[in-house]
Amino acid sequence: MQPKLITRPQQEMFLTPQEVADTLKVSIFTVRRWIGQKELPAYKVGRGWRIARADFDRWLQANRHVAA
Repeated sequence: MQPKLITRPQQEMFLTPQEVADTLKVSIFTVRRWIGQKELPAYKVGRGWRIARADFDRWLQANRHVAA
């Protein structure tokens, strides 16, 4: 049995709250508030948080507002 190959580099699978904040051009405190209010799915890793790229992408789609 051969091991599965990872198609994405390891660093792209998870984002830090700072990376999410930079991507969305919001404060890191806003991202932390979303995590604390359980609006943005995240994993506690040690003392920090990580957001799965797939969860972030789904969250963006779910919170998308289209102008009428």
